[in-house]
Amino acid sequence: MEMAERFKAPQLKLIGDVNFLQPNAGYLKNGIPVFMQKGGSQEIIKFELVFKSGNYHQSKPLQAYTTANLLKAGTKYKTSEQINQLWDFYGVTLQMDAQKDIISIGFVALVRHFKPALELLIEIITSPVFPEDEVHLFLRNLKQKHLVNMRKVQFIARMHFAELIFGPSHPYGKRLEEDDFEKLVRDDLVDFHHRFFHPDNVVCFIAGNYPKELIEIINKTLDAFNHIPQKQKDNIFVKPEISKTNKHYIEKSEALQSAIRVGKPIINRGHPDYHLLSITNTLLGGYFGSRLMRNIRQDKGYTYGINSAMVNLLRDAYFFIGSQVGKPVRDKALIEVYNELRNLRQKPAGEHEINMLRNYLSGSFLRSFDGPFMQSERFKEIFLFGQDYEWFNNYLHALKNFTSSDIREIAEKYLHENDMIELVVG
Repeated sequence: MEMAERFKAPQLKLIGDVNFLQPNAGYLKNGIPVFMQKGGSQEIIKFELVFKSGNYHQSKPLQAYTTANLLKAGTKYKTSEQINQLWDFYGVTLQMDAQKDIISIGFVALVRHFKPALELLIEIITSPVFPEDEVHLFLRNLKQKHLVNMRKVQFIARMHFAELIFGPSHPYGKRLEEDDFEKLVRDDLVDFHHRFFHPDNVVCFIAGNYPKELIEIINKTLDAFNHIPQKQKDNIFVKPEISKTNKHYIEKSEALQSAIRVGKPIINRGHPDYHLLSITNTLLGGYFGSRLMRNIRQDKGYTYGINSAMVNLLRDAYFFIGSQVGKPVRDKALIEVYNELRNLRQKPAGEHEINMLRNYLSGSFLRSFDGPFMQSERFKEIFLFGQDYEWFNNYLHALKNFTSSDIREIAEKYLHENDMIELVVG
């Protein structure tokens, strides 16, 4: 019997051509675009409605988030308690997510419970009453959580950094103030719901092992979803106003640690350099074997974790490095952060580092398409950003062919340490 050579690493095998399983596209009877990703062995369905709304569209802070979360607080026909009991009875996982640009509402259910679950979902979307007492209770609890979070340096850093990148009046940069929780009233929720929760402003995504008659079930159920509001003006693009000062410090004398954020506005997903920049970011701080982790966590022991990331929003994007370190070492940690940014240009990645990075990214890419739910998520991403599957093919091409020189050139172009905004809290 031949023994395995355990001292040898497995041979790197690059991803070949990928045959992306594209969803079936169509329209529901009331005009809603629908994309259906068939797959899986279990009789489970994920149903999701994505509304083109979110913080960017709100006229008051908290308006989008509160409206989305209080849809289930009661309808014209059921109390919140009755609604919650029905979700439990059908074993349905309700999913609500209010983001900067969109609000996503949906559920995961067994095929046999899909119809009643969909009927309940459409009821809370079309007939919410936003009870006054539920609104007050929700906002009071939300304010309490906010006050607790305001004692955490990491939370403060995240909130203030967005303001530095986009400006205090920008929808992406406006930070919550304590009195914002008192300014929001029930009528604000009713108005937001009327303006954005209608068939002209939503896209439907379905994934799982669904039956042939599913569309017929959906069309019958969505007869009630036919509210068409008065024509709304498109949101005017608000130009970001990045801080003109590079270094910022917010003192928290009682804090034992300091939160650090270093970053800048960056190119978005539609730019030709985006894929190479994404790969470069992963090398810098995008996974456990990254340079930032090896230096600042493993070698220096300044932190338990440090990462870098590119945040893509529909209208803008930004890059940041974030960590939480002990106060006595925060200056040393920042020096090492800038050293690693500099090293992207001055210390070329060796063959081992390149292979490890390529191997990690290849595995991550394949896992991100594992199963119909994940495939539907990947399609949703490119759809919302106005892209197609060629975007993934371009990524695979960059992943297979990038070199150490590519990383140095991209770092010189986009990640120069002198261009960064720095924020320290604590």
